[in-house]
Formats: sequence, C-alpha cells, structure tokens
Amino acid sequence: MNTKNQRIPKFVTKLIDILDNQSYSEIISFDQKGDGIIIHQQELFETQILLNYFKHNHIDSFTRQMNNYGFKRVKNQQGKYEFKNPFFQKNNKNLIHLVMKKKQEKIQIISQFLALKSELNQFSKELDQFNFFASSYQQSQSILTESQNKVKLEMISISQKNLEMEQMLSYLIQEKKTVLN
Repeated sequence: MNTKNQRIPKFVTKLIDILDNQSYSEIISFDQKGDGIIIHQQELFETQILLNYFKHNHIDSFTRQMNNYGFKRVKNQQGKYEFKNPFFQKNNKNLIHLVMKKKQEKIQIISQFLALKSELNQFSKELDQFNFFASSYQQSQSILTESQNKVKLEMISISQKNLEMEQMLSYLIQEKKTVLN
C-alpha cells in the first residue's frame, strides 16, 4: 500500500487492516471524530487480534509499538484509553505515509535538512555568481560612463577649437580684405 509514493510501515498497514475489518469494530475502532483509536475490549484484542496480526498477544508490546510510531495514549471522556497520531485519521488517508517510527522520522528530518542545506549552498553559489556579474556590470557601466564623459569633454574641446579656428579664419579673412582695400 503506497501513498504519495512513500512506503507505509508494516505495523501501520496491519493497524489499518484491523480497523478496516468490521468484525473487529466491537473490540477496536476509531473514535467518533475519527482521529483516535479506542480499544473497547482489551482481552479480546489480545487474544483475537494481536495473535492474528503480530507475533505476540501483549497489550504492553502493542502500546510500545504505538509509541514508537508517534501515537500518544490519552484518556477520553468515558475513561477509556485512546491512541492518537495527527497523521492517522479515519477520513484522511493522505497523511498515513507520514506515520513512521521516531527513528525514521529523525532520519527523514536530517535528510530533509541536508537536502535544504544543499539547496541553500547551491542558491548561495548562484547568488555569488549573480553578485559577481552585477559587480562586473557596474564596473563596465562605470567605465562606459567615464568614457562617455571623456568623449563629451573631447567634443567640447574640439568644438571650442573649431570655434577659435572659425574666429581666427574670420579675422584673417577680414585682415586680408583690409589689406587688399
């Protein structure tokens, strides 16, 4: 039984099978809200169900397994014990793949952390590259602006020299006219 392409542990699969079996509903069932499991008849549970699904018939071993998979044992309003796990709900089977042994949960968290760390390192490298290119672009832009300013100054200088030459030429033409006259 696979949900979200992840493997569901055998213990959880067996628990689902037990709860789906209507002939056991007087012995074990979901609570009214569907977010807790109630064992109604402990002796029948040990003799009829535990031996059929597990290699023992001890409620304490079952409780230990439930704890290993993140189930919390709480007393309900009727004084009966319920097992609750936020990912194990009657009407929301999409979450069941998240029920796992605490050790597996730690491994998964570490794995996710390492994957995120790797992504962060990759992002950091890309950010460094971007900053390098942005810096290079700014330097190029600065050089270009400086070059443009030099060209403008050169054009102003040429323009002034051109004006001076025109004035000198005009003066020379005027002088030549005066001398010829």
